[in-house]
Amino acid sequence: MKTVHRLASLLMFLLAALLVVLPFAVAFAQKPVKTDVLPYFDRIPAPPAAFSPTLKRPAALAELDRQLGQLGASIGAGRTAEQTRDEQAHLTTARQAQAAGVDKMTDQQKMAYMQQHGAGTPGYNAQAVQLAQQMQDPAFQARLAKMSDTEKAQFMQAQMAPAGSAQQRMVSDPSFQAAQADFMQQMKSPAFRTAWDKKSEAEQDAYMQQLMRKHGLDEAKMKAIGGNQRPAKMAPLVATAALEAHGKMVEAFNAEMSGNAFTRVQQQLQTELEAVKQQEQARPVTEAREGDCAGQRKNFDFYRQYTKRRLDLYTRFLPQLNTAWTTQKTLVKSRVTPFQTELAKIHYGDDIQRPEEKNFLSALAGGQQLMLGQVQQLAGYSSAIYDLNQEYLDLKALYDRPFKCEEAVCFPAYARVALPDGREVHISKVRPGDVVLGRDARTGRVVPTRVVRLDIHDEQKYPLVQLTIGVPPVYAGLDNTPGRPYKPAAELTVTPNHPIVTAEGQQLRADALRPSDNLLQLSSAAALETTHLTDRQAAGTAPVVYNLRTETGNYFVGGVLVGSK
Repeated sequence: MKTVHRLASLLMFLLAALLVVLPFAVAFAQKPVKTDVLPYFDRIPAPPAAFSPTLKRPAALAELDRQLGQLGASIGAGRTAEQTRDEQAHLTTARQAQAAGVDKMTDQQKMAYMQQHGAGTPGYNAQAVQLAQQMQDPAFQARLAKMSDTEKAQFMQAQMAPAGSAQQRMVSDPSFQAAQADFMQQMKSPAFRTAWDKKSEAEQDAYMQQLMRKHGLDEAKMKAIGGNQRPAKMAPLVATAALEAHGKMVEAFNAEMSGNAFTRVQQQLQTELEAVKQQEQARPVTEAREGDCAGQRKNFDFYRQYTKRRLDLYTRFLPQLNTAWTTQKTLVKSRVTPFQTELAKIHYGDDIQRPEEKNFLSALAGGQQLMLGQVQQLAGYSSAIYDLNQEYLDLKALYDRPFKCEEAVCFPAYARVALPDGREVHISKVRPGDVVLGRDARTGRVVPTRVVRLDIHDEQKYPLVQLTIGVPPVYAGLDNTPGRPYKPAAELTVTPNHPIVTAEGQQLRADALRPSDNLLQLSSAAALETTHLTDRQAAGTAPVVYNLRTETGNYFVGGVLVGSK
């Protein structure tokens, strides 16, 4: 009698099963590769217990990621022999349909083609094809549109049940239809649906028997509907325990979508780091100019105290992150172990005969993918702590860097700056927004460049050096190269620390230049030639000095390319 009730229950949900289960069965039906995932948790390198400059990210993390990727791909690619046969049959049918030009047929022609050629395809349902053909009729569509949801479900079930079968007699019975309507009404309640999902198979059977008896569908009537037909003995359920363990595992992991032990500590660290950042930004700091050593020192000490606070946070949270990582690993292993244990008891292959279990093979594969995902997540947490080690070291290097005053790098007021039209103007006359000549580091060409800032320093007397760049007049007659006229040497007066640009793109201090360094000098408004330092002498001091900041990061003074900082 239980089998008759089960038949009634299955018929009641036939339409929902076809709409929900079959697409997943076609797209994701797969044979899970039987692999024990638990050992992979213990292959994850533990996070570092202390920050260290010698600490490196373990190569085992990359190797583990590679192994998990391969295992995940094999899980997604596995197939049973039966599934392989079905896939081949579908491919054969698809090729035949393509050769027959189905894509160019009308809907009616496609229906006729399916009725004639689709019978041998796995999953083919003649009643469903016939129903789809009816759906093309506007009159039929109008009739269906007038039905309630309950009437539609009853109609669809009756249409898809084989003619003259016990299934058709069952769905046509008024008592069954009343029971179905009652059940569908109850399923509209979220509380009822939740309670139904928690019932075991036996509890669901008992409830359905009670519901059908309530509407007059008792054992005697079911026997009359079923006739003398004896249901075939169903294959044993072999995956129930694994599926139940899978459901509990998924439910447990879904419950921590908002965070787990590790992510909560990680988030707390980020929150406190952000608070330090906000406090730092809330206190205005006056930018100290070049040469203002007292102001620079004040700013240096200000930023250094916040760097120290960040270092203290990293140091304080590292043990907490390690503890949280260990806790999360233990918790995750306890969650996946029941599913892994039940999964190990299943013999994969075509021994899984129950259709509903074949449909849920994808869930078993998904369970293994979920376990692999948890291994990857834990490995990612460990990797994140190794990243924190590098962040800590970068901050520590910044904190340990000694203070060094940034001296003014400038020219006296009479320094001559080259303009695009070939003229030169004293640097003291240049203003932000003016266009001067510079060099595009990417192309190596002389280009116009806009002045974005003019620095003027008058806090002290600034020492100067005079650079002689090029061949002095006394040596002019020594170069007898044909076609190469003598170009007078450039006299450049500048602060000792101002950067001079070399042909190789380096910026060297004026007092550190060597005669062997290749410098760049304008030979015309749009060309450069290489020249060299020939002399350097002290040139006294200047009470006011100037520097330009340009878009190219350089400009020409006395025809020589210099850095703008």
